[in-house]
Amino acid sequence: MEKAAVSAHVYIIIVNYQKWEDARDCLDLLFRSDHDQFTVLLVDNASTNGSLQWLMEWADAPAGPMPSDLPFTPGQLKKPIGYRLFQRSEWEDPTLDGTRLPRLNFVQNDINGGFAIGVNVALRQIVDQDSWVMLLNPDIIVQSDMLSESVRFATSQPFRTISGPVTRNYDSPHQVYIYGGATVNRRSGTMTHLQSASDLSRLDYIGGGSFFSHTAHFREIGLLPEDYFIYWEETEWCFMAREKGYQMKVCETAICYDKISTTMGKGFRAEYYYTRNGLLFLNRFRENGRGPQMGFVFLRFLKRVVTGKWSKARGVYKGYRDYLTMKELPRLQSVEKK
Repeated sequence: MEKAAVSAHVYIIIVNYQKWEDARDCLDLLFRSDHDQFTVLLVDNASTNGSLQWLMEWADAPAGPMPSDLPFTPGQLKKPIGYRLFQRSEWEDPTLDGTRLPRLNFVQNDINGGFAIGVNVALRQIVDQDSWVMLLNPDIIVQSDMLSESVRFATSQPFRTISGPVTRNYDSPHQVYIYGGATVNRRSGTMTHLQSASDLSRLDYIGGGSFFSHTAHFREIGLLPEDYFIYWEETEWCFMAREKGYQMKVCETAICYDKISTTMGKGFRAEYYYTRNGLLFLNRFRENGRGPQMGFVFLRFLKRVVTGKWSKARGVYKGYRDYLTMKELPRLQSVEKK
């Protein structure tokens, strides 16, 4: 079988909105990795709190002490870290050479269009390179050998493999949060995170919070679908990859830690996008028509009403309503620079 490319370079794409403190901690641990062949592309989705200014000040400052409660021993951090700031128009300049970037790059997006739009802004500039790609949420903390283990694993697999690490709970580091990815219930429009190696037979997709792929995969499959805003976009992309014969696997020796829902939270907005986007996903990949999934949405809504979770109930209701009225975009395939 075809093996993966030998390049060890990784483009790490991080999308930030307002959470510069989390992004700072994420970067701090990334730059302590034992694998140093990487370039960070941090896209800020039009934050209003000066996120990029704070992050540039962090890059310029001397290395500070790490929290004493980290569940692993971090490596050394060499600072200051050289970086470059791009406005989106500068970043999308067709004459920009993606092979000559510094190790840390900040891209100021002009809109908050959601996770996929932020990722795609970064991807379009580097998709023609021969490199690995890691999508990483800003509230993720990586163990020092996470990158090296991800590269080692990917290069040992057939090239058409999408992989992910084992993600633990940052506050309870012995507790697995996501064992690489999740399974999709095609009747209810819900997903369930895998918890152990015994669940791997049910792995449908790799979680987008920490997701390892290759630029060539995006050239073949296309960019992330942009009409979800947040949640389910990596699910659809992995399903499109499966349609082309790709495998989903977990690198069990690559470990990271998730602060869990610091970006979206767990209230109205989370319920809204989870409900709306789950229905949108099933509409594209459904096997059972619309009847069963609508019944499950009603049960989810009813459960939140009975337990007095009114904000969550409103999120489920509005997510269902807006799914019925939304104008669906076609699947996004183009990798051309805008």
